[in-house]
Amino acid sequence: MKKSLCCIIFFLVFTQMSEGTTLTLEKLLHTASEHNALSKALDQNVLAAKSQALANTADDPYELYGQSARAVPDAGNWGYEYAVGVSKNIKLGNIQTQERDIANLQSEATYLDGQKRLINFKNTLKNIYHQHCIDLQKYRSMKQSYDDFLKLFNKKQKAYKYKEISKTELMQLQSEKTTLFAQLEEVKMMQNISKQKVLMLSNISNTKYAQLSCRDIYPIRDKISLGKKFSLSKEAKDKRIQSTQKSLKRYSHTFESISVSGQYGREIDIDRYTIGVSLPLNFSSSKNEHAKAAAMYKASAIEYGYEQNIKEKKALLSELQSQLTTQARMTKALSKNYRTYKKKLIPLVKKSYDLGEISVIEYLLNRQKLYTLNHELYASKKAYYNTLFRLYTLSEKKD
Repeated sequence: MKKSLCCIIFFLVFTQMSEGTTLTLEKLLHTASEHNALSKALDQNVLAAKSQALANTADDPYELYGQSARAVPDAGNWGYEYAVGVSKNIKLGNIQTQERDIANLQSEATYLDGQKRLINFKNTLKNIYHQHCIDLQKYRSMKQSYDDFLKLFNKKQKAYKYKEISKTELMQLQSEKTTLFAQLEEVKMMQNISKQKVLMLSNISNTKYAQLSCRDIYPIRDKISLGKKFSLSKEAKDKRIQSTQKSLKRYSHTFESISVSGQYGREIDIDRYTIGVSLPLNFSSSKNEHAKAAAMYKASAIEYGYEQNIKEKKALLSELQSQLTTQARMTKALSKNYRTYKKKLIPLVKKSYDLGEISVIEYLLNRQKLYTLNHELYASKKAYYNTLFRLYTLSEKKD
């Protein structure tokens, strides 16, 4: 009774452990987002830019100045004179707020550019996940084929003992078995490598029991919906245009600042109090006009650059969409051919070989054709997902 109870407990614990270490694509993306260094770097850069904007637009400090002199009057006793005072430059209107808005808009645009890098990272992770799942499918398919061939080989090995087949035929089968095993080990290594890449990019420590679900891979479709394309690029462009508009307002002020000062002076026989005010006359300089012109030129450059960039992206997007459609159709055709060959033709070929109607060479050639179709099918699937996630990255698809 105790032994049975222990077995049940062990089974439940093992099952729970196995289920707990099965990682879906959603879990992997969530973990990758939580520990992604690129995301943290972008956040820190935004904070740094905001702090720098505050520093660059902070109020000027008070200035403390002083002076002293030795006075020798024409009549009377000589003595020392001194003066001390403070001054401060004060920005007028909302110039300070405008300058901060300009800097913040530029940093927000840079942050949006960084978001495109994050999308690329996530799509890279998705692609490697799908590549692993394709490798796993290929491994399982080849393992089944290898096991089927192994049964045939064992049967023919017994037949050789009873002198029913020649040594040459057995050696040919032995060579095929060795080749199949080597190919199987290669595919096994490939799916292990792709698994390690997924776990590494997701910041998950590999464990002996860690498994990737592969039940949530994207279906192969001729057409896909991309939704709103290039949204991050447009938003970043708009932020930069807004910053130039703010710059135009920033340099349209007639009066930007005023300097005030106060001074106490001690002369030999006089106490002197002085208050001063200075007001820069912007209309006497062309500095602001040049700054406004620079802002307008920059706005035009941003618009032209964005327009050219989107044209190039749309051309590449159209190319990738056509490529994706072709690959999806090719994959479906190869899948149909492979299923037909495997389920209908190969059983007939094997039966003919068992009955002695065809030679071992003919049988092996037909099996090689099956392996070739299998390889082409999975290569086509891999190419499809490579194109799919390139398409998602280019269009700036967030999900």
